[in-house]
Amino acid sequence: MCKTINVLWTGGWDSTFRVLFSTLVDKNEVKPHYIIDLNRKSSLHELKAISEIRNEFKKNNRDAAARIGALNITLITEIEPIEEITTSYLKLKEKSHLGKQYDWLSRYARSKKINDLELSVHVDDKAYLFLQGNVEKGTCGRWKLRGNAEGDIKIFSCFSFPLLELSKAEMREQAKNLGFREELEKSWFCFNPKADKPCGICNPCIYTIEEGMGYRLPSDAILRYRTRHVRKAISSPVRVSRNFIASMAKGWL
Repeated sequence: MCKTINVLWTGGWDSTFRVLFSTLVDKNEVKPHYIIDLNRKSSLHELKAISEIRNEFKKNNRDAAARIGALNITLITEIEPIEEITTSYLKLKEKSHLGKQYDWLSRYARSKKINDLELSVHVDDKAYLFLQGNVEKGTCGRWKLRGNAEGDIKIFSCFSFPLLELSKAEMREQAKNLGFREELEKSWFCFNPKADKPCGICNPCIYTIEEGMGYRLPSDAILRYRTRHVRKAISSPVRVSRNFIASMAKGWL
């Protein structure tokens, strides 16, 4: 057990699971961090989700909820530029898809002198491909970049990854058994909400559906997802994804 941990809390499923699990089970003190991008429509939804989750968790687990500290909010535009990190990020991105958040999160952690900011990367995340084989178990059972890691991958050195070998479905099951699934279901994921509901076509919505969590989206969002994939399949049938085929085989969801 770590006494105090720094967690990037986005209001999403994975980081919410980590915050609730670590305070309830491990009895850690959590310092939550949130980076706000005023140009992204989902920011207010994420902050609202964090507030609602806190309140619900407090009703059922007052002692654990008290171990969640005040949310440290930073504007993305105020993160210090660090050319070395951005250059390494761009080189990694050329090799495979890697979200731009790993650039500014690495710069954030470096500028704040945090060497173990917890990111809730899990087994189905794109970043997992970069971390696989380059990490080792560190303190408190969290994965860290290997000490002998060299090159551009070192942009991950200021992070730790407590959920690296878990899937969303496994988190859901654990949350159910531990009694905080209701709070977890209040988490937010969509980048481009429509009428304050998930859109079904942004990357987080697609990932949510393809990781077996499609029940979290309204029916119109699922229809947009299906329509988008059908159009892509018609325009380029060779590129039909395995996940799309699997969805069809299951009767869509």
